[in-house]
Amino acid sequence: MPTGYTANIKDGITFRTFAMNCARAFGACVTLRDKPGGGEVIPEAFEESSYHAQQIEKAQAALAEFRAMSPSQHMREASKAWDAAETHRITRLDEMRAQRKAYEDMLAKVMAWAPPTPEHDGLKEFMRSQIMQSIDFDCDESYYAAPTPRMTGSQWAAQRLEMLERELAYHQREQAAESERTAGRTSWVQALRASLPA
Repeated sequence: MPTGYTANIKDGITFRTFAMNCARAFGACVTLRDKPGGGEVIPEAFEESSYHAQQIEKAQAALAEFRAMSPSQHMREASKAWDAAETHRITRLDEMRAQRKAYEDMLAKVMAWAPPTPEHDGLKEFMRSQIMQSIDFDCDESYYAAPTPRMTGSQWAAQRLEMLERELAYHQREQAAESERTAGRTSWVQALRASLPA
């Protein structure tokens, strides 16, 4: 039975066309494998994704904006960050408690249910265990139990600077890796094309 790669051999395609069609299944071209068409969709040269370059620009702008802030702005931002974190913590606790109540209400119904036959006993135990596992997984309040610690403006500034620098370094590393991958993909395709008869 022919595959998507071999189906048109019977129509007399060239070796070059067959090889380029098959190349779409390999690492350099794998992102093209689900696109319509054959090897003709493989570009002469691959283009780098602009994602990390854009993120580098955003990170640099955020760093410049941060460095222009005054100590009083640091204090205001620390206060805003605390308010947001504490609001999120309390909201999550309320959500978890409501979820626990819903689980416990359903658990009470499961426990009150009398299975109609001994063959249904396993179903009751399964329902009970599912709820207990969900309570353990969804309702553990320990992460949100302690109030959010307040930071001074200088503590907030040190933490923010570290985060911004780490984010910039990450995107710079990823952009370099993207450039290397793109060059390697292009080189692989160019070597393949050069090795195939015209």
